[in-house]
Amino acid sequence: MSLSGNLRTMDLAELLQWVSLGRKTGSLAFVRTKTKNYIFFKDGKIISSRSNEPSKQLGHYLLFQGKINELQLKRALEIQHRTRLNLGKILIQEGHITKDEVERALIARTEEVIYDLFLWEEGYFHFTANGFNLEELILIKIDINAIIFEGVRRKDEWARIRSVFPSNNVVLVIPPGANLKGIALNPLQKKLLFLASQGKMISEMILELHGSDFQVNFELFQLFDRNVLEVKEVRDTPPPVDDPAALLNRGKELVKAKKYQEAIAVFQEVLQLHPQNAAADELIEQTEKTLCTELYKTTVPGNKVPHFLVPESALTRFKLTHQEGFVVSRINGTWDVKSIVMLSPLREMEVLQILEKLVKLELIALR
Repeated sequence: MSLSGNLRTMDLAELLQWVSLGRKTGSLAFVRTKTKNYIFFKDGKIISSRSNEPSKQLGHYLLFQGKINELQLKRALEIQHRTRLNLGKILIQEGHITKDEVERALIARTEEVIYDLFLWEEGYFHFTANGFNLEELILIKIDINAIIFEGVRRKDEWARIRSVFPSNNVVLVIPPGANLKGIALNPLQKKLLFLASQGKMISEMILELHGSDFQVNFELFQLFDRNVLEVKEVRDTPPPVDDPAALLNRGKELVKAKKYQEAIAVFQEVLQLHPQNAAADELIEQTEKTLCTELYKTTVPGNKVPHFLVPESALTRFKLTHQEGFVVSRINGTWDVKSIVMLSPLREMEVLQILEKLVKLELIALR
């Protein structure tokens, strides 16, 4: 039996209960614009998850938790590329992390994927009976009732957070006279205070730390609640998409004209308006792959090493976005394009586009 719908009209807790009480075996797919999350069930129990968001993948989750560093992840990903072994097993073999830590991280990562879904105001979902190969999954066990309880709690907490931080385009500052010495801070809060002192927006902190929206916002809210941080500025957010009007056909025409970036933007507009549009979803995936192949062949070959053509201090004149700033921070003269792509919480296409832009601006060259 299959089931489809939108989270606007069917609550996620109700959906998970339907799977659990019916002892369903299958996969639940959730789609919203560029994001695809999957939860896998056997006899009504959660056994695994998957996401196309790099920040939701095991390596980036371990980075966020401080269990490994970028150099360790880079080496592990290179080994994985050569051997096709499981990343967790590689990290254990390399001595970077224990088996218990990997298992706990896999469970925690799956929980975070599901908790984030509770914060979606809308998004298309589809349940498919069976629909997965057990051999391709990393199996775990999670209590659905505990997930629902925590997910509902986070949804309520999120409403409180958003009443103070209306978006991730918020800049926070440490107020004058704040007594930091007398306050107990956890490691994540210390990192967030450092990033706040550099004038970073919340979205930049999430990117820099390879973290999740909720976890970063929650810890910042705790600091705000204790008068350690205050809101300095709320920057503008992009205006909502207007009329759909034949966007799908327009995107197809752009693909024919090899205007891939413009086509992807159009298809994404379709998904914003109609999250269940399978054609737009498939076209985005196909066009992104085509664009990445084109970029690797032309402007940013994977085996080339980026290096700066201008002093790094001069980059501030170019008003780079925080995503561009993140990629710039990973250019060290030794990592090649593929390494930077692997280590980034951004999507492959986004990293390649940023590197292409930096090349065209003559800020970097590849050797």
